[in-house]
Amino acid sequence: MTKLPDRQFDVAIIGGGFAGVYCAKELLKRSVGSGLRVAVIASENHMVFQPMLPEVVGGSLAAQHVVNPIRIICQGAEVLKGEVTAIDLATHVLTLDGGACAPHFTIGFKHLMLAPGAHVDLSRIPGMSEHAFLMRNVGDAMKLRAAIISRMEEANLLTHSQQRKDLLSFVVVGGGFSGVETAGQIQDLIAGVLRYYENIQSDEPSVTLVHSGDRLLGMLSESLGDYTGDCLAKMGVKLVFKCRVRAVTARTVQLSDGVSLNCSLVVCTVGNAPHPLIQKLGAANALPLERGKISVEPTGAVKGVENVWSAGDCAMYPKHNGGTCPETAQFAMRQGVVVGKNIVAAIEGKKLKPFTFTGLGELATIGHRKAVAQILGLRFSGLIAWFMWRSIYLMKLPGIDRKLRVMAEWTFELFFPRDINLLTPNFSSPLGEMHLEPGDSLFHSGEPAQSLYAVKKGRVDITDAQGQIVKTCGPGEHFGERALLSDGVWRFDATAKEASELVAIDGETFKTLVKSIGSLDTLFRASAQQYHLPEEIQQTVAAIPEATRSATAADVMTRDVASLESSATVQDAVTEFQTHPHSTYPITDGGRVVGLLRRSICYEWLKNHGLTCVDKLSALPLTKPFCVTSDTPVPTLVQTLMRTGVSKAVVVDDQNHLLGMITLFDLLKGVRQA
Repeated sequence: MTKLPDRQFDVAIIGGGFAGVYCAKELLKRSVGSGLRVAVIASENHMVFQPMLPEVVGGSLAAQHVVNPIRIICQGAEVLKGEVTAIDLATHVLTLDGGACAPHFTIGFKHLMLAPGAHVDLSRIPGMSEHAFLMRNVGDAMKLRAAIISRMEEANLLTHSQQRKDLLSFVVVGGGFSGVETAGQIQDLIAGVLRYYENIQSDEPSVTLVHSGDRLLGMLSESLGDYTGDCLAKMGVKLVFKCRVRAVTARTVQLSDGVSLNCSLVVCTVGNAPHPLIQKLGAANALPLERGKISVEPTGAVKGVENVWSAGDCAMYPKHNGGTCPETAQFAMRQGVVVGKNIVAAIEGKKLKPFTFTGLGELATIGHRKAVAQILGLRFSGLIAWFMWRSIYLMKLPGIDRKLRVMAEWTFELFFPRDINLLTPNFSSPLGEMHLEPGDSLFHSGEPAQSLYAVKKGRVDITDAQGQIVKTCGPGEHFGERALLSDGVWRFDATAKEASELVAIDGETFKTLVKSIGSLDTLFRASAQQYHLPEEIQQTVAAIPEATRSATAADVMTRDVASLESSATVQDAVTEFQTHPHSTYPITDGGRVVGLLRRSICYEWLKNHGLTCVDKLSALPLTKPFCVTSDTPVPTLVQTLMRTGVSKAVVVDDQNHLLGMITLFDLLKGVRQA
């Protein structure tokens, strides 16, 4: 029986940007009283007015004035904050991850609108991902502004001019709208606050703009591009043309022509890439892609896929007069409106209308009350273009309250100095500690896995659906790797059995470490094998021949076991290795098993202590043996071996004397022979 989705909607819109929000607004306007259920699914609960982000960096606007709550803009729609992790277009169901405390849940839809925007991929430039600041959302702008003010504060403490110059060297990568506006705002910010820093000289801060083209703002006319470059140069911005960034380090930006720029802060405004969700659907042939974007009809309908629509930066949206639409807010907003109209038309069985907008023009502010504009074929620059930029974008802001707030703040900024308060937001740490009381639940089966946990103190039991203990984790042990390395969903319950102190490592940080360090990947994938579901254990037991299944450890163990006394020397062990080559050897003391010696550990000891050393084996780091009694039933033995993650068990009597050894291979060899 097919499980029904947790929530059901007529239209599900993925994306809280211009395309998604304006699509929702149009749907709600045209379906008043119809009972149409619309969901807007976004990673944030607000829409960012991205053209104004550089103003946040420069201190011209407060961060809260360039965001708008989607719930207020789209009243009547249900806003679901979370990340879409999977879409099944055949069943019209998508899966949403609501966050650390919200489990994965499913959403059914009749029509799907895809507008998640583009993604940023900086991996092609070594060091860019680690060191660059982005300009994608309000958090990026706030973080960048805080970093610039912080550099000013630090430089003001230094006594050597060259040290101050190095610390106040800022590089912006990309000569498009975002790069030009960000460079201009950074230069304006520095010029506006420099007089308050007594120890910093006017020639010490520097802003460099690196662009791969031969002029800025290539989408505008050549004269406006040249004018923009001249204005930035007069403001003090250094321009580097026809050059790409080859690599970024903590203190330098390496260019493709071999030049190395000293830099303490780099801002990257390039690197747009297809959204991972769209890439995944394209790779599965569920969506038609063209250069990483969704191929759509002029109506916004995805080609060849029924009841699926797309708009914005993720769509290859055709213009009616030829070519494709640029990735700008004015096009995304109007595409969203057209898709909203056409979804309603499709539901009502009416004819769909194509997208006919060709663009009104482009504007860019370059700081110092200057801007450039190309509107309806006419070109403007300087103060009048700056006034047009502010007026047009002010009118585009949704909501009268935002318009009034921004107008007041812009007016205030004309007469008073810029704010230089250093507000450093505390971003989430990839490492956190937590305390659990006895009986406290850490997570339940079916919930999304967010972290790897290490136990500092106490005890946490991992149990399956039947309440059986899968693993008991004490101090120094960890758990959670199986879920993080697979589908990101817990398959077991975790409960504190006594007062416990845990360290949680963020899931994304864990994945990055595992991906980067091969030995960690091997370690965690091996330890992940300890977490087996009851049905997995049952399948393994069922594969064992009936005769073996009804046997005990004594019946299937290897009795002739090569072992070593703890009083033997390392040289004695090497001789035994040559006579009886195995990977592991039981170490006994008076016949009682005291540990296991791995051959690799012995060789490592010789490398570190000399090939002629005569140390006793008792001095070596021995592995704790996993011991079972001879009367242990084979099914219990299989379950124990699988649940503990060990491959070998030492069979002992009630005095812990060595009787034999047994491996999973011993239990399954009957299967191979059959």
